[in-house]
Amino acid sequence: MTEPGTVVGTPFQQTLGVRWADVADEPGAVAVEMALREELCGPVGSLEGGVVSTLADVAGASAAARALGTMVATEHISISFLAPGRVGPIRAVGRPLRTGKRDAVVEVKITDLGHENRLMAVALVTVRGLGERS
Repeated sequence: MTEPGTVVGTPFQQTLGVRWADVADEPGAVAVEMALREELCGPVGSLEGGVVSTLADVAGASAAARALGTMVATEHISISFLAPGRVGPIRAVGRPLRTGKRDAVVEVKITDLGHENRLMAVALVTVRGLGERS
């Protein structure tokens, strides 16, 4: 999705090691992936919930920004945690469910690719467009 050597994302997202990817056969979907690192895990060895929530937010906002054609800000996020992330890499895929003139609702599924694509969490992310559509 980006040229090699291109810096993508905020400094915080770069610190997490977030990488973006297109989703085959789903033009509106956006995937973000990251390695599961020990320093991002809690005391029982699974990925911290805040990191999982961040991936949901980044995937949802990225898919919405693509659909709306503008920068976006998250208005609301709801997430249900289903299973711990323990192996990695972790992948979050955002798929727009509804795109309006100035807002979008995106479904995000977060999986542990290294643990047989185990579904870790699902989220709904609502975002507001910050500018005119391109």
